[in-house]
Amino acid sequence: MKTIIQIHKEGKYFIASDLISNVADQGLTEKEALANLKKGLEEHYQILMELAPKDQNCDITQQDTT
Repeated sequence: MKTIIQIHKEGKYFIASDLISNVADQGLTEKEALANLKKGLEEHYQILMELAPKDQNCDITQQDTT
């Protein structure tokens, strides 16, 4: 899945925001902020999958995003 990510600096932290889902996270470096955002997005979509209604005619599989 592709998305649009914006990174900016606030004080000593870098903020990485996914503009599609509005999930954001921070880190002391851009790399750390992106890694934290990736974990946050994985958790966000995992929760959405758990809350989604179970439809036997719909096959949703998780794909590797790395």
